[in-house]
Amino acid sequence: MDWLDDPAILAGIPLLAIGLVGAAIAMMASFAPERPMALEQGTVVRGRAHAGHPTPGEYVNIGLILGVITGIEVVVYYIDAISAILVPILLVLSAVKFALVVLWFMHLRFDSPLFSTFFTGALMLAAAIFIVVLASLGASLR
Repeated sequence: MDWLDDPAILAGIPLLAIGLVGAAIAMMASFAPERPMALEQGTVVRGRAHAGHPTPGEYVNIGLILGVITGIEVVVYYIDAISAILVPILLVLSAVKFALVVLWFMHLRFDSPLFSTFFTGALMLAAAIFIVVLASLGASLR
């Protein structure tokens, strides 16, 4: 089997197993009996979101979506027919994953809109600088 000779796949198999174990633990935690938990703002019931924050089940769903997008990136990389537009496709998929991580795991979606504005502005500025540097060095995104 040729795919067993690829070190990236051999390294990815244990990482996939660790991710599946983590997802199973998170799913078990979401089915645990509800019990009150003390927080700074008062007491809430475990498993229910407080102040609009996601539940553990939502984190698992976002993790699964991130895994699917990563799988799409891997498949796209090995398709020779689209090699001319490979980099833009991978950049878009990476940007989607980045947005999901920032919005949910960094809780930017639930914070003040001012934070979102600063973060988005800084991200666009960094992308613009990246493109200007590439253009001035004569490189392209191809």
